[in-house]
Amino acid sequence: MDLREQSYILALAKHGSIKNAAEELHISSPTLSIFLSNLEDNIGIRLFDRLGKRFVPTEAGTLYIKTAREMMNLRNCYEAELSDLKNGTTGTISFGIQPRRTLYLLSAVLSEFCAMYPNVQINTCEEVSSVAFSLLISGELDFIINNRINDNPALTYSPFYQDRIVMVAAADHPLLSNCVSLPDKETPWIDLALFQNERFILTHTDQSSRTYADKALAYSHITPRKSFLISNLETAAQLAAEGLGIAFNFESYIRNFTYTKPVRYFYVGDMEETTNYYIVCRKDKYLPNYVLSFISLLRDKISI
Repeated sequence: MDLREQSYILALAKHGSIKNAAEELHISSPTLSIFLSNLEDNIGIRLFDRLGKRFVPTEAGTLYIKTAREMMNLRNCYEAELSDLKNGTTGTISFGIQPRRTLYLLSAVLSEFCAMYPNVQINTCEEVSSVAFSLLISGELDFIINNRINDNPALTYSPFYQDRIVMVAAADHPLLSNCVSLPDKETPWIDLALFQNERFILTHTDQSSRTYADKALAYSHITPRKSFLISNLETAAQLAAEGLGIAFNFESYIRNFTYTKPVRYFYVGDMEETTNYYIVCRKDKYLPNYVLSFISLLRDKISI
């Protein structure tokens, strides 16, 4: 099923540049420029406005791009089903995952999966939630792993695993002796209110870790008097290890990464509060057997 015309226009819409789109398509810039001019002449309307060197979709171009994406999605579904009919031995998996989870999750899965499906290519998209959802909705990704819910009715959510927010502190902090052991839990709990006079190392408000940190602070009736703002959770943990404040992190990150200085971490806030992660797919997207096998391996390997 040849959708060369649609792939050319989608590449141009993605990059907004003849040069960059041509590079992705492995054709020359003049070839792509002539193709676009001929296509616009044939349909009788411009698909892109030329604003300097930028190509910006017109209203007609926006309609074309939307339809082209739907056509590409249909083609991918067709090829996936056809691949299954041919024993499902070849294909491509494109999925989205938050960058910090890639290292410890994929390393546990890829060797086993590649032994099972040596001819299946895996494309990993490490993007923030908003971008990942956009790519999934447009049909460019098979699935994403995420802890947010998008209100688009085309999506379906399958529980993947649960995580928890933890407080991170220097190993020699004097208040840590007040921690409480919990039944059936390796990680102890500590009353965050004990640290109300401390400096808090917080991530930015658009990060999911900040959402859960704020819930823990609110549960303990704390409004930080002093704080650092930082986006990198590993850096925040190291600042805490140096005694520069109290940080927050997800338990899975803390357990799966190595830090230069040792850190101690504790459950805080409401123990009923969990971070739920999902495998998110389009309801109408066919997932071949090798994709389902890959998801199954991810479920088997994930641990916190």
